[in-house]
Amino acid sequence: MSQVLIATHSTLAEGFASAIRFFKADADNVHFLNGYVATTEFERELREALEALPAGGPVVVCTDIPGGSVNQVAMRLAGEYGFLLVSGINMPLLLELAFEDDPTYETLAQTVASARAQLMLPLADIPAPEEPSAEEEGDEDEEEL
Repeated sequence: MSQVLIATHSTLAEGFASAIRFFKADADNVHFLNGYVATTEFERELREALEALPAGGPVVVCTDIPGGSVNQVAMRLAGEYGFLLVSGINMPLLLELAFEDDPTYETLAQTVASARAQLMLPLADIPAPEEPSAEEEGDEDEEEL
């Protein structure tokens, strides 16, 4: 079975893991690491978390901010530990990973595309409020005088 390690700044990772267990109570393959909460030694903490994972299946590390410090450390360790890395995570992605038995790079790419497609503006058909034109703004200023 695959292992999913959610690693984020602050306690977001714990929140994601808790939410996953709401949908899948037996999500024993989902782990979390709250970055920069207990210590500022995130690389050491990530190494310890990776080494504590059950052996045998593929590992996917999920980070919150592409290019952020958590992601930078994970990128440095990906080659050494051989895990797949996803950054810019959302709940739909994590739920799919929690149910995935054997993710490959190809299936992970499809999962990322599916999760990305789930970002939307549900009220997109409702017109946005109109911004006042420069003339209207100028008129208001004159009225205030």
